[in-house]
Amino acid sequence: MVIRENRKRTASKEKKLMKLKDYAVLAAASVFALTSAAATFAHEVRILPASHGNIQLVVGFHVEPAFEDSFNAVDVILSTTDGTCPGTGDNIGQPIDVNGTAGAQNPDTVNLKVEALYLQKSVPPGGAPIGNIAPAGIITKLRITDSSPLIEAFGRPGVYNSYFRPTNPGDGTNGAYGFHVHGSVHAGPNSVICPGSSAPHLLQARSAKIDSYFVCGVAGSLVPPDAFGCIKAIQPFPGDAADGYDPSVPFLPSH
Repeated sequence: MVIRENRKRTASKEKKLMKLKDYAVLAAASVFALTSAAATFAHEVRILPASHGNIQLVVGFHVEPAFEDSFNAVDVILSTTDGTCPGTGDNIGQPIDVNGTAGAQNPDTVNLKVEALYLQKSVPPGGAPIGNIAPAGIITKLRITDSSPLIEAFGRPGVYNSYFRPTNPGDGTNGAYGFHVHGSVHAGPNSVICPGSSAPHLLQARSAKIDSYFVCGVAGSLVPPDAFGCIKAIQPFPGDAADGYDPSVPFLPSH
């Protein structure tokens, strides 16, 4: 088993989310760290039950701020979690790493589908804390993993992406984007050492069924103020009505 160490987390939830993003970026050591780009990311965290311990699921837009008509993706970040290290708040867990465990006797597996949702406005899903009941006001949806399967990012263990292009603004009040993540995951046995300890914490193999909805904005979050941003209408330049520029409007069934 591979033993990886985590750096100390900051106390704030915002920095905690930044670290969730960054620890998946460092493949060799799987170390929690901050980078200059981290401040641009926002995600929502769910702790989901598994056959042993829990699975941590983090979802948000790959690029934030997210703009309409701009190439983007959903981030699905997966790790095991058995709580936090005493005195530091470090996650007692490891990324669910399909690529890195492909040759293991008990490899990690991820079999998830993702639907992008377009809603009338930002409202949270039901079924807290899992969020397995669809939010009200879904206008339309598309299973984006049919055309862009959820694939682990190169050199970023535990980070999975499906790419799409959000074609309308949705600020949360007039239109809103969301995601429905569902399927199954499995994490093989692993271990982690908490800072200040010499003994590894053994992480049992675990499996989980996932069925969770996520909606953009604080109003759509199950754990506010943690949330991923809604889609903004990008600033046009140059271009106005006199030039024939026609800004996008929130999607409605009649359009």
